[in-house]
Amino acid sequence: MKRTTLKSIFAAALFAAIFASCSSVPKEIPEDLTAQELIQKGQNEFENGRYKASLCYYQAVTERFADTPDVYLEASYEIGHLYMKQKKYKQAEAVFTEILSIYENAQPGSLPGSYSKLSQLEMDKIRKKK
Repeated sequence: MKRTTLKSIFAAALFAAIFASCSSVPKEIPEDLTAQELIQKGQNEFENGRYKASLCYYQAVTERFADTPDVYLEASYEIGHLYMKQKKYKQAEAVFTEILSIYENAQPGSLPGSYSKLSQLEMDKIRKKK
């Protein structure tokens, strides 16, 4: 009987730990983190399948660094990419549309070209899925 109880407790604890790690999001994101530190944390969470946490870090970048276009575009692209991986095409399309709009309204050469090209490629994928 003791052995069964210990196994049950162990199994319950293991299940709780797995469940908590899958659904955990940062309760508070330190204000002193740089944009690159936040993006790196977002990428780490993404690689570990913790998409909600990843999204929190990327959104923190877009909020805190909205006045820094190259950083804002990088974090926005990562959000769109995250939505694509989750097959949330409507949300991804909205993000990529915003990115492309930013490029349309910017002076040529004032923004890194990579996010325009990558966003357009993702938009093409979305159109093929419709």
